Amino acid sequence: MDDVYLKDEKPVSNTVSFVKGINALAVLLAIALLSLGIWLATRPGDCEKYATVPVFLAGAFFLLVAVLGLFGSWFAIIPILYTYLVLTFATLIGFLILTIFIFAVTSKGGGYAVAGQTFQEYKVSDYSNYVQDRLNRVSNWNHIKAVIAASDSCAKFDQISPVDYPYSNLDPIQSGCCRPPAECGYAMSGRGTFTTTSVPLSANPDCQRYSNDASIKCYDCDSCKGGVAQDLKKTGRVAGIITLVIFFALVAILVVACSVGHRFARENFHRV
Repeated sequence: MDDVYLKDEKPVSNTVSFVKGINALAVLLAIALLSLGIWLATRPGDCEKYATVPVFLAGAFFLLVAVLGLFGSWFAIIPILYTYLVLTFATLIGFLILTIFIFAVTSKGGGYAVAGQTFQEYKVSDYSNYVQDRLNRVSNWNHIKAVIAASDSCAKFDQISPVDYPYSNLDPIQSGCCRPPAECGYAMSGRGTFTTTSVPLSANPDCQRYSNDASIKCYDCDSCKGGVAQDLKKTGRVAGIITLVIFFALVAILVVACSVGHRFARENFHRV
């Protein structure tokens, strides 16, 4: 029995060291998240503060889980280690649900080509009901609109000349929020300005909503919401891939941590 115990001791030491290292790294990352939350809270703009609470909550939760894992594996305290395993499993399930949700809500939508221009246009009605509902809420859209207006997206668009305009590589925000839809029939008369008419070629309400005023542009247009939806789709796909990678990493950590917990429990059982 003594020989078997000595053979098991080295693998236990290696796996414990692995769990300690992972959780030490997790503690540092959690502290970085909390620091980011503090930095966002002190920013003068409203855009950054919008993400403060989620960042704080995520940082606090990961710090709790990481400290439990580090403390439990360092001092071989079985109840704490099992609590860590339960929380890690809950986090794993959470990331799985989040990944499925992200891919589900970003599966619909996309741009469509318009004759005479190289960039695409976007309609919010092409995207998932969840995305439409969030963008059509007045409180949400007022915040998003303020963020777009405070950015340099339309300022960069205003540097494009009428000659270069049809061949410009506009991003979804610039295409939807900084200009009127092509169906309105408004010709570009100068950098960032269009010749609007009292009777546009299309009945699209966005034609009446557009203004050359830099503070108005097409920020209240459905095409702007479509551009934001497309931007969210692109960002969401990247986020979905990241959460999927984190999910598989958590699976690996959970398997190793379960092995450590099982060996600790067996070791304590042999010592009794």
